[in-house]
Amino acid sequence: MSDKPKQLRGVAVRDKLVGIATELFYDNGVRAIGVDEVVRRAGMAKASLYRWFPAKDDLILAVLRQRDLDFWAQWDRVAARHADARAELDAQLAWIQELATSEGYRGCAFVNTAAEFGGDQAERIRRRCAEHEHELARRLRALTARLAVNDSDRLADQLHIAVVGAFAVGGIYPTGGPAVRLGALAEDLIPRST
Repeated sequence: MSDKPKQLRGVAVRDKLVGIATELFYDNGVRAIGVDEVVRRAGMAKASLYRWFPAKDDLILAVLRQRDLDFWAQWDRVAARHADARAELDAQLAWIQELATSEGYRGCAFVNTAAEFGGDQAERIRRRCAEHEHELARRLRALTARLAVNDSDRLADQLHIAVVGAFAVGGIYPTGGPAVRLGALAEDLIPRST
């Protein structure tokens, strides 16, 4: 039996590259990390990366797609545990608050990435980041529509701003700063009778 690690093939190569790029991009910024660093860290030839991702933008989009899938999978797991809309909202905000105030949190990967790219050249990347925010808005509106409130769309917009704000400030303060009050803000916005 050989002590050599098993060589990755096919989709496993792609997944490893996306995983490494996810970590490097988040920790250092997307523009600061070149594909040479990704393949070096992966222990692969550059040809392996280019086979899956012909351009760095393709790798960036794959990272954003994976982050999106992971985020919404967590949202769906929480939603599946709560039939009551208010209980679900509280639980959604609780895990988001926990994420935004966790050690090593550096802000929303979508907002951070969008901030690094401007102009027509980066349109696909900025559009992908905006899709994540549109989905958050859609889900918050669907959730608040199930509450007994006068203007559920306005409440959804307020919660959206609060969530994005928690993600923004959570990465700045070592102890989470104002992001630790995300759940309390919902208490202020929504009467307890709902």
